[in-house]
Amino acid sequence: MVTTPIETNSSLKAICPRKDLFSAVQAVAHAVSGRSPLPILSHILIRSEEGGLRLVATDLELGISCRVAATVQEPGALTAPARTLAEVLGNLPDKSDVALSVDRSHTVRLHCERSDYKILGLPAEEYPQLPEVADAVSFTVPQAVLKEMIRKTIFAVSSDEGRAILTGILMVVEENALHLVSTDTHRLALCTVALNNVRGTQNAVVPSRTMNELLRLLTDSEGDVNVTISSNQVRFLLPGEDDVQIVSRLIEGQFPPYQRVIPTEYRRRLSIPTQPFLQAVKRASIVARDSASAHRIILRTDEDKLVLTAENQIVGSAYEELEVLREGDDVEVAFNARYLLDVLSVIEEEGVTLDLTEPLKPGVIRPIAQVEEEENSGFDLDYLCVLMPMQIV
Repeated sequence: MVTTPIETNSSLKAICPRKDLFSAVQAVAHAVSGRSPLPILSHILIRSEEGGLRLVATDLELGISCRVAATVQEPGALTAPARTLAEVLGNLPDKSDVALSVDRSHTVRLHCERSDYKILGLPAEEYPQLPEVADAVSFTVPQAVLKEMIRKTIFAVSSDEGRAILTGILMVVEENALHLVSTDTHRLALCTVALNNVRGTQNAVVPSRTMNELLRLLTDSEGDVNVTISSNQVRFLLPGEDDVQIVSRLIEGQFPPYQRVIPTEYRRRLSIPTQPFLQAVKRASIVARDSASAHRIILRTDEDKLVLTAENQIVGSAYEELEVLREGDDVEVAFNARYLLDVLSVIEEEGVTLDLTEPLKPGVIRPIAQVEEEENSGFDLDYLCVLMPMQIV
């Protein structure tokens, strides 16, 4: 990220619409550290640049910056406590301008109509600069596509800090494709999109926190995200006049060979309408979630029916029946209800396929439309989720 030197010899003075400044503070504040021994990391840096202000927040692992249009009367920079700044701006009159300034004792002044606040800041020159990301590998991807890819993989990230490499999403950048992969060893989500104009290839594991912040800031509107990856950093430059940039450290280590987990064949294929399946699992999970069987739901086929059952010795039992198209013999298999809910909740297509080999071998869920296109025209699969089954006792 390109940064400009902070002008510490002059006092920043600027006027900005309250709504715009508040939105910018909200955009970057999630990168602020709440537990750092360095007081400066609980602050947001605001510095002048041509035509406006640049806001920056970082905890040295994740950094977010954005631009807001403003009338800069005197160039300079300041820092202010993120929480205090956000709360004050959030409660000032809505359709108004805020006059922002700082004196040589680093006291920040906010003036808005009849409101006047003075907030104790810290020297702007002490604020750490966001790192430059060497332009090793770069590509662009539509922001709506990237948003959907993250949404379809983030749920399978591990929360086990003992295996740090699994607490992020693997980005596999190839010459003509981008793959996002996540796994907690009980399930694996893979989402793929074709790319053009990729410069370089690389594997990078991005922390789930970074991906969640990126997901929060992405929209469904048009525009491409510019992604740059170095050996230890990644930068996401979002489209739009606010010039939002996210810089994050990568997780070090070797991601497991995920391709080995994905079954290459199946003996039974169930084609199931997505929403009825989702709602049936959701209802049955009410019983399953309180049981000693770890959220287990049993799926059993009976000709053209799919029967879902769950039992709980304290609560009772659940029985759900769905219509299903079945290829292969009848089957009985058990899955964690929460894992089924997670994947079914991110599939918008009308139907899904569940491919199975044996009751204790991994199952694969895909949108039906992808399976049909693959069979008809060699379409590369865009999304799949591998689920490890549970034992039926």
